[in-house]
Amino acid sequence: MTETKLPPVVRGEIQPWTDDAPAGGPALAALLADLLPAAAGRVLLAGPHDSGVLDLVASRSADVTVLRRSVSDAEALRDSGHTVVAGALDGLADQRPEPYDVVIAADGLDRLLGPDSPALDWPERAALLRGLAAPGALVVIAVENGFSITGLLDQRPRKDRHGDDEWRPLHDDPRRPSSPAQVEAVLGPPAQRYARFGHTLLESGALARTGWGLPGAGIALAGLAAEAEGTPLLAPVTDAAEAAARAGMLDAVAPGWLVVFGDGEPVHTAYTPSGAADLEADGWHFGDRVVPDVESAETVLFRLAAAEDVPGFRAYAAKLTGGAFFDEIHDFTAIGDGDVPLAAAWIRFRDRLVGGHRRHPWPPWMADGDDLVTMWLAMSGVESTPEILARGREVAGVEQRPDLLSALADAEAARTTVAEQAGHIFGLERTMRFRDQQLRTREQQLRSMRDEMRRLRGGRAVRAAQLAGRVARMRDPKQLAKALKRRAKAFLRR
Repeated sequence: MTETKLPPVVRGEIQPWTDDAPAGGPALAALLADLLPAAAGRVLLAGPHDSGVLDLVASRSADVTVLRRSVSDAEALRDSGHTVVAGALDGLADQRPEPYDVVIAADGLDRLLGPDSPALDWPERAALLRGLAAPGALVVIAVENGFSITGLLDQRPRKDRHGDDEWRPLHDDPRRPSSPAQVEAVLGPPAQRYARFGHTLLESGALARTGWGLPGAGIALAGLAAEAEGTPLLAPVTDAAEAAARAGMLDAVAPGWLVVFGDGEPVHTAYTPSGAADLEADGWHFGDRVVPDVESAETVLFRLAAAEDVPGFRAYAAKLTGGAFFDEIHDFTAIGDGDVPLAAAWIRFRDRLVGGHRRHPWPPWMADGDDLVTMWLAMSGVESTPEILARGREVAGVEQRPDLLSALADAEAARTTVAEQAGHIFGLERTMRFRDQQLRTREQQLRSMRDEMRRLRGGRAVRAAQLAGRVARMRDPKQLAKALKRRAKAFLRR
């Protein structure tokens, strides 16, 4: 029987346990691929990271140490060919390993301690981690922002947001940094700082120079939308992001940051799941495509709709042709020129305009269905067809996520509709009552007239007139005499 080789264990290990949702993704892997030198020397990968990060680090160094506090997680990596240590950060530090040339903690410092670890606050854990690095080493640390937009809009109670990830109430640590200034005060000035929006990383300096509707804000907003997936929110994250962008505060309310110390290789301005981008003098470079650093068409159209400037909206829509993009992230030009990309852009615009409860000049009944999209396509010189709309919906991929504010707005709209319909029903019922009363009055009048006619027909005057009429019709004197005789006899009998 082959003996199973268990990973080395240091103090603070947890079993049974697993750390879900490790740090990773294409954006982080791309940043590390640019940042790490070709020969990275000794590398410490502290905390849970996905296989993409591990494979990248392994391709740059033959001496990689992976620290996982979960024994089961460490056992799953035992055949990776790296040194895998099961235990806590303080347990590894007690072993006094040889200093590392690169230290990566892209998951942060929260999941590096175990139940047997001392009560280290955030700065103490950071000092312990950086103490394992050699002088001048490259150190990458993720920092969570307690003042993030997604955290502020999270409708869950505080006790339900972090679950068992916290062996101690780490988020109540008074020395935990929660702003870029506090991060710098604790760790010192970093060589690089990236704001993290889900799986999107944006250099903080470039983020501070952007504004609402500009490509930088669009990149951040797309990352925020991904960050908010699966989180019950009090309000749409786009509304708060717009206010933060207008105030130049997107960096301050980012879900977190990735800070880099030491000298690394040149990096890009932004890293998204779809690739890297650079901000240069002529605009944002997304690969071979250059996007001017100006307001998107979507932002301009929002402003025209809010001002109820229909002529201006129509004139601007006429400039948009197949292949024009409405924002920096949903680039429908990648699909090609034609009517379908434009239909997809208008469908997404309709969703963000109506779903975001933004002001616009069109009646509410046009918001349901494709009436608005059909009208806007006509403004752009495109005749709408069911096939174009169906394909546009597929391309746009629009999906609304429920939130409390939208639910309240929809409930208020429903109450308004109910009140209007109730008033309409009341008016109809009143009209029906009036008409019913009129019908009853007319019926009574008809009955009275019938009774009067019956009384008139039974009177002597009417009978005498009828007799005179019959007499007048009789021309034979003998017949007239006989008739008079019969009438006289009948009268005498009475």
